[in-house]
Amino acid sequence: MKNFLLACCVLISMVSTAQDPFFTQAFNNPLTLNPANAGNGEMDLRFTAAFKRHWINVPSAMQFAAVGVDRYIKNLHGGVGLLLTNSKEGYLNKTNLSAMYSYMLCLPNARLHLGLQAGVGNRNVNYSKLYFSDQIDNTGIIPGAISGADMPLNNNKYFADFASGFLLYYKESWMFGGGAQHINQPDESLTSNTISKLPMRWFGYVRYKYNLDEDGERYLLPSMILYNQQNSNSFSIGCEYKDARVGIGAWYRGNVNFQNSDAFGVTLSLDLFDRRENDVDRVRVGLSYDATTSKLGFSRSAGSGEGTFIWEKLSPNGVRSDERCDADYTMKGTPCPPRF
Repeated sequence: MKNFLLACCVLISMVSTAQDPFFTQAFNNPLTLNPANAGNGEMDLRFTAAFKRHWINVPSAMQFAAVGVDRYIKNLHGGVGLLLTNSKEGYLNKTNLSAMYSYMLCLPNARLHLGLQAGVGNRNVNYSKLYFSDQIDNTGIIPGAISGADMPLNNNKYFADFASGFLLYYKESWMFGGGAQHINQPDESLTSNTISKLPMRWFGYVRYKYNLDEDGERYLLPSMILYNQQNSNSFSIGCEYKDARVGIGAWYRGNVNFQNSDAFGVTLSLDLFDRRENDVDRVRVGLSYDATTSKLGFSRSAGSGEGTFIWEKLSPNGVRSDERCDADYTMKGTPCPPRF
């Protein structure tokens, strides 16, 4: 009974705030971060996957997953991508399949990507795992009781969902990104007599690359990510150390006015192929752990764990990221700031 009540409280909380899930390793999940990242891999073909178990001790099994594939296509002067996401929050399940296109433009001392995203989402509740008031008495759940409650008419709700974003590399050290998700504010309501719009979410981020050696093989990446969705806002600030094989980072997440703290996180990324010796393949695995600092408390939540995977491949006729401006006939001869 106690676990049931806790799970219901979590479900009610998540539904009432209607906020999007997030990944601690945001930059290891490029397509979920920004549609302008489509086709922006170091190689021309990229596959990504991520899974997050949120609040490990909470019995509602809150978890988020994303799988994406994207490719740079020279004739399109940019990249295309597909992204499949799924979130389970209590007994609420949401799945979204999106297509993306990003146009790349090389400018003096800068490199600009403009992205569009269009997708279809599905939202449903597994009512077979819920208990209603006529299935509960003062001793708890009544064994074998069947509820007379009416099921919602619009369960398995489908809706269109759109997003857009930009990504700018400036000189060799700065990266800026931003945009909006759920631009059309789709109606997610599971009943026929109410409207429940998914609020538009604005996002923005900045990253700076600070080289620790002359070759740029070892560097620091201080970063900040900002989100705003309806009456909720949050930011993540942190720094990663990276070299040819390892990336280690520390992050803090809270809201913009610093009144509510959410979590401290640590990240670890391992590149399985040394980029100094292999210029056609990339494989990266990432792990992170968040220690909860919100009112839920670390002892009750046990924090959150996350894993990511990135595989990149240079196809026989593919173009590496740092050669694309010169390879694209519309931008030939324009300097191409490196991605990072």
